[in-house]
Amino acid sequence: MSLGNIMLGAVLVAAALYVGVLVTGMIALWPYGAIGLGIFAFIGIILGATVVQRLNDKEGEHYSRNVKE
Repeated sequence: MSLGNIMLGAVLVAAALYVGVLVTGMIALWPYGAIGLGIFAFIGIILGATVVQRLNDKEGEHYSRNVKE
């Protein structure tokens, strides 16, 4: 396992912890934190839709396999 993969894993774990702390804080500030939770949900839906669209894109897959740089 390369150092780059280890650091990527560490960054992903740190980001997950950070988002967890933010969500916990928003739940603690419930009436006003609901706005932040709604914004997080909206961003998550957009990111999820983008990832699904990218994974199902046949044209991009064709170019990534057949075009040499």
